[in-house]
Amino acid sequence: MAWYIIVLIVSSALFLITSIGSLIFGGMDLDADVDVGSDFLLGDLISFKGLIHFTIGFSLSLTLMGGFSLWSATVGVVTGIIFVLVLYFLYKTLFEKLQQSVKYTIDINDMDAEVYYWDKKSRTGEVFITLEGRPVTVTLKCPDDIHFEKGEKIKVSGTRHSVSPSTK
Repeated sequence: MAWYIIVLIVSSALFLITSIGSLIFGGMDLDADVDVGSDFLLGDLISFKGLIHFTIGFSLSLTLMGGFSLWSATVGVVTGIIFVLVLYFLYKTLFEKLQQSVKYTIDINDMDAEVYYWDKKSRTGEVFITLEGRPVTVTLKCPDDIHFEKGEKIKVSGTRHSVSPSTK
């Protein structure tokens, strides 16, 4: 078996392992970047992932062209660079799209809530509200002597850590 086929198999396996690892472990980045300069994206391109992408493109070209020659090596280098650039911009675009999809809510203004728990003596409890598309519990504090029942619908204002009944 030719060396470039072995390189293709190993680099493809590493690509799959790092991709699956990124999907399973989420925020864990399996990359070791080289700090070349902050004003150019070279530091992001010369990385472990960039090296894997280059070797996949390079060895795939040699495999498809049937061997190593000056022409196949030149085509392999160009193909490897194209793989690095295309996959870098693809990752960057996907990451930006994922970051834009979640809008983190801090201030809560006159939002519908459902009372989950209320302690009349301490004037505190918890309510369910919908933040970022999912129901969460938030501490409810009320300076007035008000009684709430579990399941009661109220309007609340405050922050994502503590709310009080709206006066509107």
